[in-house]
Amino acid sequence: MNKLYYLLFFLLSFTLSAQLKEIRDLKIIEKRFDSILVVYQKKAKDSLSYLKKKERNDIMVLEESKIYERKKIKERLQLKKIKAKELEIDNLKLPNKFDKCNMNVDFQMPNLLSKTKYKPTISKNKEESKSGDNKSISSSVIFQVTYDGYIRNVNAIGENADFNTELELTLYKLERWTPRCLNGFTKTEKYRLPVTMNFN
Repeated sequence: MNKLYYLLFFLLSFTLSAQLKEIRDLKIIEKRFDSILVVYQKKAKDSLSYLKKKERNDIMVLEESKIYERKKIKERLQLKKIKAKELEIDNLKLPNKFDKCNMNVDFQMPNLLSKTKYKPTISKNKEESKSGDNKSISSSVIFQVTYDGYIRNVNAIGENADFNTELELTLYKLERWTPRCLNGFTKTEKYRLPVTMNFN
């Protein structure tokens, strides 16, 4: 019985020292749809080359939005799986883990900007419809950086639910962080990141 307990503890500890499969799957979804959109744009520019640029762009924007909606649905379903898995792990109440680190290496967060190859097609109608109103939406993102530099337990709090979800997805897609080194060791720490997006 004791051997079974230690084996289970070892396997769970390994899970906590590596990025969750559910988060890796989220990144795979993004790469797959990024590739689909890039391929579509290349084919559409050739097959619709006989049209004027405005007409071609209007068609492409419509089709790209359909593909993006499929991506959006899959990502949100995957986000639910991530949160369910994290809750399952948190309920186990396993002890915190630490790791040795170099005191000369500073805490470093990855670039928050998306690195996707896909660049959305812009409709001229959309450009002309932009108003001069200044609006903004804000959210506060609470998350953990594990002792080995992975993102966990992301929770965005704000008035706009869609904006909150997009922020959570963005954080989960980030590359590995360099965690803060304190007294020669890293540990899992919680952070709060205020985010505001302005619309001009």
